[in-house]
Amino acid sequence: MLRNADKTPDDHARRPPLAGRLPIRLASWLVPRRTRAEWLARWNSGLYNWWILVERGEITRDTEPEVIRHCWGAFKDAFWQRFRREHLRRQLRGPGIVLASGALILLLAALLTSGFSATRALFLPLMVNDPKSLVTLRFTGSADQPSGVPPVLVPAWRAKSKYLADLAGYRHLRRANRAMVTTNFFSLMGTPAALGRTFEPGDTSVAVLSGPAWQQAFGADPGVIGRTISLDGRQYTVVGVLPEAFWAISPKIAIWTPLTLEPAPEPGTPFLIGAVGRVKPGTSEAALRAELLEIAKTVGFNLPRPPQVVRFDAVPGRMIGDYAAVVGFAVVIAATLVAVGRLSLRRHGWKYWAFFGAKTVWLLTVLPLLWIEIGAALRTQLPDTPWRAILAGPIFSTVFILGLACALWWNFADQNRRCPVCLQKLALPVTIGSWASTFEPATTELLCVEGHGSLAVPETESGEPDRWTALDASWRELFKK
Repeated sequence: MLRNADKTPDDHARRPPLAGRLPIRLASWLVPRRTRAEWLARWNSGLYNWWILVERGEITRDTEPEVIRHCWGAFKDAFWQRFRREHLRRQLRGPGIVLASGALILLLAALLTSGFSATRALFLPLMVNDPKSLVTLRFTGSADQPSGVPPVLVPAWRAKSKYLADLAGYRHLRRANRAMVTTNFFSLMGTPAALGRTFEPGDTSVAVLSGPAWQQAFGADPGVIGRTISLDGRQYTVVGVLPEAFWAISPKIAIWTPLTLEPAPEPGTPFLIGAVGRVKPGTSEAALRAELLEIAKTVGFNLPRPPQVVRFDAVPGRMIGDYAAVVGFAVVIAATLVAVGRLSLRRHGWKYWAFFGAKTVWLLTVLPLLWIEIGAALRTQLPDTPWRAILAGPIFSTVFILGLACALWWNFADQNRRCPVCLQKLALPVTIGSWASTFEPATTELLCVEGHGSLAVPETESGEPDRWTALDASWRELFKK
């Protein structure tokens, strides 16, 4: 048979047409690299032999289309070379499947979370001024009763309190995506509008959108300002959009409308509403409660006791430190598991350490990102009950810590069982020695399927480390398939 290496100068004049050579060359890129040269030589040899017969006149040129069709059949043969069982096994044991899976998970997570919106919000400026000075005023009853303050007291306390810099009222039903707030609510928070304006005194039939609602429901269209929307049978004009990172009362709230309390609460206002205030520096809780009780008496409202004053924490805060602490705790647990399991990494070339570093960076980046995004989704989508805080907080964080710790432990164990040359997972385990022998203890040997070496793993508590033995090139012929 005439191969490429055996061609003479005269053979170049008889080269097959490009329409035959090109598909074979393109199809060769589907063939695994380790067998590509042999496959290409075999197909080129057949093509040249066939074309020589055409040039000699032993086969008519009418058969040229048949030759071309035969060459395009190289794609089918190359496809089966790529996806035959032995090659798939090699691919699944190789480093490429790990890196490709990691990239795919990262891409899907980015698509499903709008580009990791909850994580990006952690690095945006806080849209609430001095959240530590915000407090909630409320009267509480039994667990199944509503809490809040009488709506008529909010304007009186705001006007007469010397310990409060400002006070706003609000209404929000659980599981609802709408909240009603007094017109000074956003100025109390210190939150400006990202687009348009917030509420002004005297506003009634206007609405302000949250940043996520503007992006998801209106496609981030700046022309939404001035548009009319319908809520509960009433028409509201959109006057502003809030910053993307801002939320208050509940992350679920998408639409804000004004709540009128002066000169009298608007019809339909319940007997208790929420109240959030900003205390002045140096104010004690006892002094504020006593003052509020006295102000209520002056307006003819005899309260049985002063309202509770608690910190208003239904606003975004800096959580980066908390997240970092949890990730650090998971890393400590993983290090403990690695030490207990006596896992160690051998000294090898840069490819070995680059692959290990890539896996470690991926685990320490993507898993925390998924934790943050899923936690934010749980807090947003689950009903506003005490169970939501428990499930999206301690329970989910515990699952994440254990998951990240186990993933980092797997990273060490996986790297420890890979060939330092080709990074394939070692296979063909064989146990030698005896569990009862001191001189020849039980040891499991794993081989590199490419013939680069073997790893001896002691099965007893002898304290000996794993031992890698490199094989010379003459052994690799035994491993070719």
